[in-house]
Amino acid sequence: MEAIWEVIKSELKKHISPSGYSLWIEPLRPETGAPGELQLICPNPFALRWVQTHYLPLIQQGLVRLGQPLTVRLMASRPGAKKFLPSGTAQLSLPLAGPKNGRGRSLNREFTFARFVVGGSNRLAYHASEALARSDTFFNNILFISSGPGLGKSHLSQAVGNCCTTSVPAASVLYVTAEDFANDMVRALKSGQMARFKERYRGECEVLLLEEVQFLSGKEKIQAELCFTLDTLLERRKKLVITSCYLPGEISHISKELRSRLTGGLITPIGPPDYATRVNILTRKAEDRAVSAPLPVIEYLAEHITGDVRRLESALDCLVARSTLLNEPVTLSLAQEVLQDLKAITPRLTVSHIQQVVCDFYQVSLRELLGRGRQKKLVRARQMGLYFSRLYTQKSVVELGRLFKRSHAAVLHALQTLERDRQLHQRVEQEVKFLGEKLAQAQVRLGEQSGPILHSDV
Repeated sequence: MEAIWEVIKSELKKHISPSGYSLWIEPLRPETGAPGELQLICPNPFALRWVQTHYLPLIQQGLVRLGQPLTVRLMASRPGAKKFLPSGTAQLSLPLAGPKNGRGRSLNREFTFARFVVGGSNRLAYHASEALARSDTFFNNILFISSGPGLGKSHLSQAVGNCCTTSVPAASVLYVTAEDFANDMVRALKSGQMARFKERYRGECEVLLLEEVQFLSGKEKIQAELCFTLDTLLERRKKLVITSCYLPGEISHISKELRSRLTGGLITPIGPPDYATRVNILTRKAEDRAVSAPLPVIEYLAEHITGDVRRLESALDCLVARSTLLNEPVTLSLAQEVLQDLKAITPRLTVSHIQQVVCDFYQVSLRELLGRGRQKKLVRARQMGLYFSRLYTQKSVVELGRLFKRSHAAVLHALQTLERDRQLHQRVEQEVKFLGEKLAQAQVRLGEQSGPILHSDV
């Protein structure tokens, strides 16, 4: 049966997209069943339904062409059964930085330039990353990519690494977060292995991909070490990609020396995708999942899901799951139901709404919130107002400063202080969660007041 299945798989590969084959066919495992039966084990019940609906006829046709009058029986893997991995595939685990693997985190091989959807908000970052990876660049071999979460900075960073390892397999690509770098340095100091640490980051590394550099805020000694590392790599003409959710000028508590190096190359911000880009992203994701989604459905999702790419993927996955589990076609009506469940089509909160909820919670007036008072309660209320305003409205730091009557630097300091306090004090984290729930409820009430938004005429 294994030999027969291998032949069938080679036939299916000719008729199915590479992503569909990898996602749905490759994980199937043949087992011995009753006489005259080809038994295929699916990883889970969801995969079983999907294969049965979309690929079972192709499998049966392949058996007929092969001259094998076998009955195909699909079964879901039993709980606790050993997971099947295709030949040549290693069990994946969470990558660790530091001496344990010596090469930093594993690159996601799906993050390539070919799989990145280019639009107006990310075009510069895409072309700059590709130019750096292919050594066709006019800037100083250092690229700084800034964006909010889920907008593609990690994809482009790892695309550079994947491109370099493809063109030069022996290239030493080191992919780490700023936290990994800090932990590696602390570990090296404690174990007396700073020479090895420096050799790893300065001598052996040819491409350094450093994510979330804002983590080093306030860590003066580690910032100094990073400066020496960057200087060495730049002198050796090595490639550097640094990412952050802030622009270099927005990161507080970093030395002027490190800020100077971060701004020494090309700075490429990435904004939220526009409507046309969202349509293209959803179309690509549907193809990857081997989903036949009508264009009106794709356009409807793109119209209402306006945040990051992860939200677009989540909405599409929910739509596919509902279609498969309920055995219904992917229609506009089904998409409307999904977005209603995700609360994705309720009106957005404004800064004014957020300020009012925060004032009610801390029992302060709007005048006090926007005033100059430095009482602890007022300071915390301003931090919360700024945090949730940025989260819900995606306004820039400059815009938030104007709306809260604060300077650019004061807004940055408030946001980063709150992030630090959330990690250090459980009570602060509880306040953030509670206010988040309050604002979610307020958003639902806004939707109820305006009525459901169902564009059946799309």
